[in-house]
Amino acid sequence: MQLSEIPAQNRSLEDIVAAHAHWASGNGTGRRCELGGLTLNEAQLQKANLARASFDGTTLLDADLSLADLRGVSIQAADFGRALLNGADLTGARIERAQFQFARLIAAQLAETRMEEVSFRKALMENARFHESIIRKTTFRGAVLNGISLHHAKLDECDFSSTEIGGAQFFRTTLEDCRFHGAVGRDVNFTYARLKQCDLTKAELPSAKFHHAELKSTLFYRADLSGADFREALLAGCDLVGAMLRNARMGGARLYATDFCGADLTGVRELTAQQLGQARTDAATILPNGSHGPYSRLSGAEKPR
Repeated sequence: MQLSEIPAQNRSLEDIVAAHAHWASGNGTGRRCELGGLTLNEAQLQKANLARASFDGTTLLDADLSLADLRGVSIQAADFGRALLNGADLTGARIERAQFQFARLIAAQLAETRMEEVSFRKALMENARFHESIIRKTTFRGAVLNGISLHHAKLDECDFSSTEIGGAQFFRTTLEDCRFHGAVGRDVNFTYARLKQCDLTKAELPSAKFHHAELKSTLFYRADLSGADFREALLAGCDLVGAMLRNARMGGARLYATDFCGADLTGVRELTAQQLGQARTDAATILPNGSHGPYSRLSGAEKPR
């Protein structure tokens, strides 16, 4: 009987990986690695060539796939809890209903992936790359995501609540109905991003960059956006009630029906009377010159002292 005819359950993991490497090389030998339904907890697969393999229904708790080649893999209803995937390449992977809770994916490559209903809860994913990925109904709640990059990615109904996202890059990213409740991080970059009906309640994002971002109906309730850059941003209909905006930049920002009630605008730069007059303020608003609102045109309160 040839190796390609032997069921995966009756072969060693080494044989399966070796056969897959031959198959992936395209020389007509070997067999695609299909690990459907297998339990491979604590498997040692560092630097393994598993490109285009199938992990559908596989359990890999505490497995080590650091630096593994996982390009184009299929991962459906699999469990990678606490697995090590540092530096692994999952470019073009299809991942659905999978669990990566407490997994480590530091500097992992996840560009051009398609994800739906995936859990990265409490995962360590610093400097991971999601360029041009499409991600739906996926949770990153409590994960460490400092330095991640989602350039040109599209995210829908994803949860980034309680994450650490310092230095994260959302450049030209599209986010719809996503939650960043309580997310923390300096210098997060949302330049040219499009956020629609997203929730950043109580997020702590000092020095964040929203330059030219579209932020339609986004909720920033009691968020810390001190020193943030909102130049040329679209903030129409946004809720910034109670937000901390000290020393933020607002040059060219569109503020029609933006709610600054109770917000601290002390030292906000580049605001004009016309801009602030289109927004909503109240007696609890602290205006750029340090006085209390509501804002009145011709008062000069839009200019910091």
